[in-house]
Amino acid sequence: MENITAKKLTELKLSLKQYTRVEVKGQDGLLFGNQGNFFMIENLRPSTLTALKLLENNKYTKTELGSIAFEQEGYDGLNHLNLYLGRLEKAGYLAYTLMEDHTVFCSYEQMTGTTVFCRDQITQRFRLSKFALIRREESHFLLESALGQARILIYDQRILGLTSLLSTFTTTGALSREKHISASTLEAFMTLLHTGDFLEFEPVVNTPSPEELWNFHDLLFHTRTRYGRHNYNLGATYRFINRILPKKASRGEAGTLAEVYLSVPGPEEMHLSQSLDHCMGQRHSTRAYNGLDLRLLSILLYRCLRIKGSHPYPVANAAGDTAEIETLSAPYPSGGSMYELIFYLTIYECEGLEPGFYQYNAFEHKLCLLQHKNKDTDTMMWYARACTGSEQLPPAVITFAADFERMFWKYENMAYAAILKNVGVVFQTLYLVATDLGLGACAIGNGNIETFCRLTKKTVLQESSVGEFILGNHL
Repeated sequence: MENITAKKLTELKLSLKQYTRVEVKGQDGLLFGNQGNFFMIENLRPSTLTALKLLENNKYTKTELGSIAFEQEGYDGLNHLNLYLGRLEKAGYLAYTLMEDHTVFCSYEQMTGTTVFCRDQITQRFRLSKFALIRREESHFLLESALGQARILIYDQRILGLTSLLSTFTTTGALSREKHISASTLEAFMTLLHTGDFLEFEPVVNTPSPEELWNFHDLLFHTRTRYGRHNYNLGATYRFINRILPKKASRGEAGTLAEVYLSVPGPEEMHLSQSLDHCMGQRHSTRAYNGLDLRLLSILLYRCLRIKGSHPYPVANAAGDTAEIETLSAPYPSGGSMYELIFYLTIYECEGLEPGFYQYNAFEHKLCLLQHKNKDTDTMMWYARACTGSEQLPPAVITFAADFERMFWKYENMAYAAILKNVGVVFQTLYLVATDLGLGACAIGNGNIETFCRLTKKTVLQESSVGEFILGNHL
């Protein structure tokens, strides 16, 4: 790949991506491991095994690496090496390091698929894509794009400075006037940016594009919480075993102002229900209410949100470390049985309940008053009214909060996405049971996380609102 550059002093050298370790397995196998991920290659020719093992602590141009295989086994060895280099890159273990003499500028990693360098000369004006981001990772910077499948690790401030010049449309000619970087390194870096979909080009005709519909954070969230465009760990990795103790579910807050034990529905109330088909057909969002019946609220909370039991569950991570977590059961499903959602009620008009801010203790089926009616509870109600376009304040709002520590301890890179899926499950559960009970209900699309955290006295990183739901009697 070094041929894409103009000078021999500037080279792209192959290596294993950082933190990768290689272990020889048997006579002809190599096990590659990186931060809990593993990839096994077997039936390797001796020359390929030698060449790939060298990449663990060294950097070679593809020509240099090919020469090692060719000297040992000729063209058969060279072809065999190229085959397994492709497989290793598809698995996400190869990096291309941009170097000039002994200076390392950056490393390019194709996270999925194999790298096909864009060799065409860039003739249009270009700038950095609006979907690109630069963030710190340990002692270097990392450049990624939600549009592409690659990432660039930046080690030299000259590359960082070059990237900062791409906020407006420019040309390679204009950039070449920067004296702090050689023309060959500039050309190679532009090739990496082009290859990794980090650039957007000045349109010849200003026609609408699907990219215009996406905000930066929406596309990043979408592409990083699903497979396909990255090779980050995803799923139940239990990466904090032996570092942080798994958190048990909260059994309620200390120092509550009052406790209201709710009535438990009797067998008749639990079984006197409409058909599921009827409830689904009649379900609709209600935006006008006449107070709220405490008895119906109690039945709704019991049928939908109570915790039915807890169970210990043994888990292990990829390194073989073990721990025991607490799983729960409830009337609604929850990813991994974690049940990270905690439910709070802001009461405005419910006979038998003082207006204020409550937490629902799902273990004991009771409401715990945390705040009397105040400016923040009024703000919570204002947002609920505004988000539904209603002219009146709702009788009650259930706020779903996520205990992030419970979910993040288990899941990696998809924990927040799973939380939002769980919110949707609870929305539908509340809708159907509210319809069955004859209550008006409406899911809300947004809420104020700062107001919520003032009421709970928790930080946004500990526990924050992730969903809201209005309840009340029909007019």
